[in-house]
Amino acid sequence: MFLFAAFWTEAFRSLMPWAELFFRFVSHLGSIYFYVVLIAIGFWVVDKRVSMLAAIVLVVSMVSNYWLKIFFKNPRPPSTNWLPGTHASNYSLPSGHAQNSSTFWGWLAVKIKAWWMGVLSAVLIVLIGLSRIYIGVHWLGDVLFGWIVGLLLLMVLWRLEEPTQSVLSKYNPNIMYLGLVVFGIVAMILTELLSPVTIEGLKDNFGAYGGLITGLGIGLALENKYVNFETTPKHGKKWQAALRVIIGLSLVFVIMFGLSPILPTDVYWLRAIRYAIVVIFVVFIWPLLFKKIDL
Repeated sequence: MFLFAAFWTEAFRSLMPWAELFFRFVSHLGSIYFYVVLIAIGFWVVDKRVSMLAAIVLVVSMVSNYWLKIFFKNPRPPSTNWLPGTHASNYSLPSGHAQNSSTFWGWLAVKIKAWWMGVLSAVLIVLIGLSRIYIGVHWLGDVLFGWIVGLLLLMVLWRLEEPTQSVLSKYNPNIMYLGLVVFGIVAMILTELLSPVTIEGLKDNFGAYGGLITGLGIGLALENKYVNFETTPKHGKKWQAALRVIIGLSLVFVIMFGLSPILPTDVYWLRAIRYAIVVIFVVFIWPLLFKKIDL
């Protein structure tokens, strides 16, 4: 099909042969690591509630994208089409970078309601999607479908946000947190048992998403009960906020990559434990520590 042809990558590179480093960088802005960093910063020093909602929106998009990929089982472009040093996993349709950026940045644009946020979101959504074609790991059809799914999901989440919050406000928040934990564990087990990813030369599993969901439920429950910190530093000093971010992110990456040898990616439940630990650190352990030391 025309939308699933190498022509678009070749044409894109011919049009902008100078843009390889630029699109490699842009592609990283759609990675799970960048979103973890962004949400962590927002949770610690900007707006705890909005950051929590943004995390849930992102997780919904990531999980639905994973399930769509294993449903369609559309192969990626051949690895000979990829830029050197490029890595990719799972199937191709829809593009996770395109879908997740559409949902996440679109949701932020809707929530913030500022012209600059709308422009920034639109630019990032387009560039992140195009970067996947330039790099060669996605077909044009993957990216277009990812944008469509992401925007449709954004509309659904936007419509459901108020009635969902209205219903949940009637119950103890621990019920929601417990629901996240149960859903994360059940979804992970069923996904890996019923439809594991089996692609020659590539590997992926649901462990990262199961860990993110489970860790979010556990971490938020613990933070709500034992910490309940203020997003703005107690004394209102910018250096305190900066230290929260610098020290916190340093520890996040130490945990994420330091645990990798003993909690490897290729074993889904070990991968889940690693991601759960990272999320619990972000939303509970580090806020507990900086509250204890009055940071």
